[in-house]
Amino acid sequence: MSRLFNFIFSGVFILLFVSCSKPKARKPITKTNNSFLKASIKRNKIINQKQEAFFAELMKKDTVHKYINSKHGFWYFIKSKKDTLGIKPKKGDEVIINYEIRNIDGEIILPKEKLGSYGQKNKADRLYKVDGENFIQGVQDAIKQMHVGETAVLFLPSNKAFGISGFEDYIAPNEPIIIEVYLKKINNKE
Repeated sequence: MSRLFNFIFSGVFILLFVSCSKPKARKPITKTNNSFLKASIKRNKIINQKQEAFFAELMKKDTVHKYINSKHGFWYFIKSKKDTLGIKPKKGDEVIINYEIRNIDGEIILPKEKLGSYGQKNKADRLYKVDGENFIQGVQDAIKQMHVGETAVLFLPSNKAFGISGFEDYIAPNEPIIIEVYLKKINNKE
């Protein structure tokens, strides 16, 4: 009996001693090659340059509107301007917007009625919490520059719109778009 006890005690002691040693880091079996990443970056830079050149040419031809080059990488003009002393939405505000998406030829891809929020009285109204939800990057940035009652037309390169994934069957990957957005209301503020 004592022999069995000594054997079990010795086994437990050795197990505790061995398990208390520091873990050793495992080395990777293979090193990753970042050539794919470098090629992807190069390809996206070329796509962005082409889209910027296209929008620059489009704006150059349009002598009616005054385009603003946003610091966020897209261009816009205010289609209907309101009092510039009014309030602008800020992070965390709930706003109601209407917007529609067009291709670069100006044809409507997604009308306002398809883009509204479920449960809104007006089917075109979209309830949006500023910087509080995953939404089209260019629209998120533009809304914060608008006053209530203004309509802006945004020229969004694909990296500020739906990027490499596109949107269902409506918007192809890497497709630049034009969005017309109307800031209807900032909830709890008049």
